[in-house]
Amino acid sequence: MPSVEELQAKIAELESRVTALESSLAEVSQERDDLRGAILQIPALFVLLKGKEHVFSLANKPWLEAVFGQKGRQVLGKTIREVMPELQGQGFYELLDRVYRTGETHFGAFTPVDLDRAGTGELERRYHNFHYIAHRGKEGEVRGIIVHSHDVTTEFLARQEVLNLNAKLSTFFALAENATDGITLTTSGKITYANPAFRRMVDEACLGKAHTDLITEESRIALQEAAETSSAEDAWQVMLTYRRPDGSTFPGQLSSFIIQDEEGEIRAVGSILRDQRRSEQERAALREEIILAQERAIRELSSPLIPLAQGLVLMPLLGTIDTGRANQIMETLLAGIAAQRARIAILDVTGVKNVDSAVANALVRTAQAANLLGTEVVLTGIGPDVARILVEIGADLGTVQTRGTLQSAVAYALGTPTPRAR
Repeated sequence: MPSVEELQAKIAELESRVTALESSLAEVSQERDDLRGAILQIPALFVLLKGKEHVFSLANKPWLEAVFGQKGRQVLGKTIREVMPELQGQGFYELLDRVYRTGETHFGAFTPVDLDRAGTGELERRYHNFHYIAHRGKEGEVRGIIVHSHDVTTEFLARQEVLNLNAKLSTFFALAENATDGITLTTSGKITYANPAFRRMVDEACLGKAHTDLITEESRIALQEAAETSSAEDAWQVMLTYRRPDGSTFPGQLSSFIIQDEEGEIRAVGSILRDQRRSEQERAALREEIILAQERAIRELSSPLIPLAQGLVLMPLLGTIDTGRANQIMETLLAGIAAQRARIAILDVTGVKNVDSAVANALVRTAQAANLLGTEVVLTGIGPDVARILVEIGADLGTVQTRGTLQSAVAYALGTPTPRAR
C-alpha cells in the first residue's frame, strides 16, 4: 500500500499534468478562435459545409453579403438546399455531391449563378470564380466541403463589354478597309489612318501628313472655311481638288466630322472622300441604263400582241420602225404565235411612218417566219408609200394576204363576208 508521501507525490504529478493539458487546451482554443476569426474577416468568400447534406457550419460576412445582400440570412445549422433552393437545376447541388463523394477538388471560372439575393423570388445573375475543396478528418475521410469563391460579376461584364467593343471595332475596321470611298482619321492635324481606297486615290505615303498637304491652294482655303463655319455636332462637306505625288489632280467630295471623348474633348476628325470622277461615271452609266430601259418599255408598248379570238392575234404597229424595232416586232410576234397557238396573225401597219427598204424587208421576213410556224399572216393598212417600196424591192409576199383595212382583215380571218360600202 502506497505511503502518504507517495500519494501526495502522485497527486502533485496529476495536478501538474492537468495544468499542462488545460494550458494546451487553452492554446488550441485560442488558435481555433483566431483561425475562425481570420476566416470570418478575410475578404474572400468562405463557407464550410458539413456532411453529405452540406450543412452550414461556418460562413463569413463577405460570403453572406455577396450571396444574400446587406440583409443577410440565417444559415448556420441548415443545409444548402434549405438555404438556397434557387440553386435547383443550376448544377451546384450535383457538384457538391460529387466532391463529397470523390474528394476531388472542383474549380469554376466565371461561372454564372442565379441568386435570390433579396429573398423575393426574383433571381439575379451573378458570376463567380470558386473552389469546392474536400474537408478531410485525421484519417483522411471526407467530413465536409470548403467553399472558397470570388464574385467576379463586375470583371465578367467589363470583359464582355471589351469583347463586344472589339467585335464592333473589327466589323467597322473591315468596312473601312474594304470601302470604295476613301476614309481617314486625323489626330492633332496629322492623318493617322487611311484606308486602302484613300491611299490609292491620293497618296500611298499619306500617313503623318496633314490633309492640307494633299490638296491645292484654293482647296485649302475652302477646307478651312468649311471647318470654321461648322459646329462640333454637325458634319461638313466640301468640294476639293486633290493633287497626287505625280502632279495629277482630281475633284473629290470630302465629308468630315468630329470625334469627341466622354468629356466632349476633340479626339480626332473622321473623313470620307468620294472621287467625283467616279461619281460622274456612275451617273452616266445609270442614265444609260435608264434610257435603255425606257427604250425597251417603248418597244414593248408600241408593238403589242392582242388576242382577238381563239387562234387569231393582232399586232398594230405605230410610229417609226427602225432595224432594231423590226427585230423586236419579229421576236414578239413569233413568241406570241407560239404562246397563243395562233392560226392567223394580222399585222396592221396603218400607223407606220417612214418605212424604208430595210424595214419592208424585215416585215416580209417576219411574215415568212410566221408561215414557217404554220400561221397565216394578213397584212393590212398598207399605204401608198409602203406599197411603192414593196414593189421597188420586189418583195415576194408569197402566202401573205393583204387587206386594205383592219375591218376587212378581221372579217377575212373570221370567215365573215366584208360588207360593201354604199
